Amino acid sequence: MNTLRYPIIFSALLTSTAVLAEPAKAPEEVLVTGGRNAILSLGGSAQIIDEAMLEQFDFSDLNQVMSSLPGVYIREEDGYGLRPNIGIRGATSERSQKITIMEDGVLITPAPYSAPAAYYIPNISRMSAVELVKGPAAILHGPHTVGGAINFASRPISDDPLREIDISYGSDNYQKLQFFSSEKIGEYGYAIDLLRFSGDGFKELDGGGDTGFERNDINLKFSWQPEMQGEQSQTFTLKLGYADEDADETYLGLTDSDFSADPTRRYAASQLDHFTSDHSQVHLGHVFDFNDSLSVHSTAYWNQFNRSWNKLDGFIAGIAIRDVLNNPDIFTREIGIIRGEIDSNGSEAETLDVTENAREYGSMGVQTAVKLQLTQGDIEHDIDVGLRLHQDYVERDHSIQGYLMTSGRMTADGQQRGDKLLDEAETDAIAVHIMDTISWRDFKFTVGLRHENISGDADDFLNNTSNSKSQSETLPGIAVFWQYSDTLGLLAGVNRGFSPASPSAGSGVDPELSTNYEYGFRYNSQNLSLEAIGFFSDYENLLGRCRVSDPSCTPGEEFNGGEAEIAGVEIISQWTKELSQTLTGEVSLSYTYTETAFQSDFSSGFSQWGDVESGDELPYIPEQIARLQLGAKATQWEAFIALSYQSEMRDQAGKQAISQVTHTDAYSTVDASGSWFINTQWTVQLSVDNLLDEEAVVSLRPFGARPNKPRTFRLRAKYSF
Repeated sequence: MNTLRYPIIFSALLTSTAVLAEPAKAPEEVLVTGGRNAILSLGGSAQIIDEAMLEQFDFSDLNQVMSSLPGVYIREEDGYGLRPNIGIRGATSERSQKITIMEDGVLITPAPYSAPAAYYIPNISRMSAVELVKGPAAILHGPHTVGGAINFASRPISDDPLREIDISYGSDNYQKLQFFSSEKIGEYGYAIDLLRFSGDGFKELDGGGDTGFERNDINLKFSWQPEMQGEQSQTFTLKLGYADEDADETYLGLTDSDFSADPTRRYAASQLDHFTSDHSQVHLGHVFDFNDSLSVHSTAYWNQFNRSWNKLDGFIAGIAIRDVLNNPDIFTREIGIIRGEIDSNGSEAETLDVTENAREYGSMGVQTAVKLQLTQGDIEHDIDVGLRLHQDYVERDHSIQGYLMTSGRMTADGQQRGDKLLDEAETDAIAVHIMDTISWRDFKFTVGLRHENISGDADDFLNNTSNSKSQSETLPGIAVFWQYSDTLGLLAGVNRGFSPASPSAGSGVDPELSTNYEYGFRYNSQNLSLEAIGFFSDYENLLGRCRVSDPSCTPGEEFNGGEAEIAGVEIISQWTKELSQTLTGEVSLSYTYTETAFQSDFSSGFSQWGDVESGDELPYIPEQIARLQLGAKATQWEAFIALSYQSEMRDQAGKQAISQVTHTDAYSTVDASGSWFINTQWTVQLSVDNLLDEEAVVSLRPFGARPNKPRTFRLRAKYSF
């Protein structure tokens, strides 16, 4: 029985968990790193983007936010970050499926075990901080530890009454309206966060039509902190959330020549492409502080995500759409139909396949962690022991409808074509972790262990097949940090990386496993902070996963990629200087260099790999990423300008010079913003994204060249009262 579908049973579970687990400190805001000061001596690498940094540009695109951190790889898709593709330290960025993503310390992707592709990620506009954890520090946050973890911290309940109205308007009818209200009254507190943002889109559909999006997000948070005797204290929190999206989005890109002529063009064959979704969440947390040395943190959670994506998948029985876009001079009729310039002749080879990709996801679980501090002479122990019981599922029902192109418009052919995909998968997982951070003199030793026990079942109703898959992995990690001087610290660590195979994977498919090494230093003085970390990931097995849009494979099918190596260096630095009594200057830099190579020869049905030879580079991992930001702050204003660069990425594994194979463009963008603090209540901000209007091919998958967002303006006014 899938208890996710029975709210009464789940409500009872929530209630009993709060009593039995009796535990938890994750009140309002949950920072898994412990905050900026804790990061300075962390055994393992981590970065944090706090609320002040998020306010500098007020990006609603998560891609733009995450690009400021080292070791993070972004593959843009729609220009607005509606469904980000984020990778960490070489772990594939494809739909962010190889990283652990959390909200307030709780797994938040739709089905992180059964179907880890992150078609839902929280809206960055309602967050107060974003944390990135890598290396040995990431073993606390599974299941995906090959690259690292991201935690979104929602806005905490305010101690004092706070009300905010935040309004933005920009290019392409971009609109954002947000209302936040929070305060604590005696033992009780609340926060209300209402968000709506939308835009008409920057692409122009052949023949006319919508290419924009609209998102709504409602979040309520309540807390209760009853009075207790002595040192003991406890806090209960309840978080309720609902979000939906309506977007006229597509996977269809352009031919190279059409992109050169007009990168914002959208072909007529995408006129019916339409994405809708809704997400609901209930999180109940409890923190029990026994004293300054012992606390227990627990959360029971339930998330559900439904999506429907009606989109062009190709021709019913014709040439693959990717081949058409790559060879328009050969497939002249097919490209003419896609453009809406040629009418279909009625054959299935010229009938467009528009598939309704309907899916339902759900996840629920209970997690608890005991945090204990011990002192033995001059040795201090910070011990974290945790347990998570988790279940998630996915149900897919993809149905086909044929359409004929007639005078630039698509008309249904009236035939009943049934389902293309009808399946479901469900996973039960038990995760246990223990970590001890030992402080002795100028050293911190971190020793940790994570164990994942995973059992999944999958049913394919069209092919009448079933599959069960069990996985059990123990993942150790160890790190050392040495505070060499007041300003300089050295660190090194190693951990076991893991990303589980899905329940539908065959018996011959192994999970993704790696051994990850890192080493480097942190320098911190009054005006300058600098961190440089080298990393090396030695993969025993790389895992490829077929998506619906991938050609020549079955959706959900997985592929062993064998041994691979990924190495690089990450640099992050910030310099601040008081230029006068009222003016402060800032310079910050983030840089990542990466090299990749397969270590064996093989042939794969996964289109991004194909026929691989040892030494071939992995696809869609840029060699260099950099971001330089300059800022000035005064009493009543501040201004920032940021230059971002990303090198080209190869579209398929290989070792040829990247200029000789299919690849995305290297590109640089400049973003700028200026804020005026009129008084304590009013702030006005003007931002320009892609100031120089750089045009680039940022992705070639699944179907053709797709552009970055052109120059856009945003004017914002925020009123606090």
